[in-house]
Amino acid sequence: MAFWSSQKLKQELQTLIDPFDPSAVENASYTLKIGDEIFVTNDHRNFNAQQTRTVLSQNQDFLIPPGQFAFLLTEEIVMVPDYAIAFISIKARYKYKGLVNISGFHVDPGFNGKLLFTLYNAGPTPIHLNRGLPFFLIWYSSLDQRDIDPRDPRSTPDNMHLPIDVLNQISTEEIYSLQGLTKEFREVDTKVNDKLNEIKFVYTEIKYTKGLVWVLIVAILSIGGYVSNSIIGLGKFAIEQREVLTSIPEYKEILDDLVKKKHSTKLPVPQKTGNNAKGANHK
Repeated sequence: MAFWSSQKLKQELQTLIDPFDPSAVENASYTLKIGDEIFVTNDHRNFNAQQTRTVLSQNQDFLIPPGQFAFLLTEEIVMVPDYAIAFISIKARYKYKGLVNISGFHVDPGFNGKLLFTLYNAGPTPIHLNRGLPFFLIWYSSLDQRDIDPRDPRSTPDNMHLPIDVLNQISTEEIYSLQGLTKEFREVDTKVNDKLNEIKFVYTEIKYTKGLVWVLIVAILSIGGYVSNSIIGLGKFAIEQREVLTSIPEYKEILDDLVKKKHSTKLPVPQKTGNNAKGANHK
C-alpha cells in the first residue's frame, strides 16, 4: 500500500473528483468543500433552531453550537476506484477549535457519490462555517491489487443527499451540552445564594425583634403597680407589630393572646382611702 503523491493526485483525480480543482491538491492530499446540505442538532438554549435538513445557498453561513452534532456533505462527487482506498479527515485548524470528526475515516473501493461527514463540537464556543468552505481532506492509497469485492454503487443509490435513515436515528429533542448545563448550574447557584442571603437577613431581623419583644414584656410585667395599664399598652404594641410578626408561628399565638387580653380586661377602680385618694384613679 502506497499513498498517492501530489503528482499522481493531479493526474488521477481529474476523473475521480467532480468538479476537480488542481489548486486543491497539496501535500499529497486533496481539499474538499462543504456542500449544499447540512443537518445540525438543536442547542437546548436555541429554541428557534430547525430540526430538519437544510439546503444552503452559495456561501451561506451556518454554525455548530457547543455540544451539538452536524452532518455535512461535500460539494464534490468523489469516486474511489477498485484498485485504491481513501482516507478522510477535516482540516486541523477546525480541530483546534474543538470540532471532532466522528464519522468513518476511510472510503471503500468502489464508492461513488458525495461524502458524508458527522462532526461534534466539543469546544466551548459556536463554530461558524459556510457552504463552499475548503474544509475536508482526502488521501488516496493504492491497493496491492484490484479488490474483487468493491462497494456496489447500487447498494447506496442516493449518495447525493443526506440519507434520511441516518437522520432518523438522531434525536430531535434538545441535546444538552456540558457548557450549557454548566452555565445554567451557575445561574441556579447564584439564585440559591441570593435567596439564602435574603432568608439569613430576615432571620436576623426576626431574631432581633423576638429579643426586643421579650425584653418589653419582661420590663412591663415587672412593674407591679402598673400591670393593668401595661397590658393595655402591650396590647396596643402587639396590634402595631401583629402585621410584622404574624408570619412567625411561635409569636403569633403570644400576640393573639395579648390582643384578646386588651379587649377582655376590665380594669379595677381603686377605692379612695385616706390621704392616698388623690390621683389614685387611673382610668
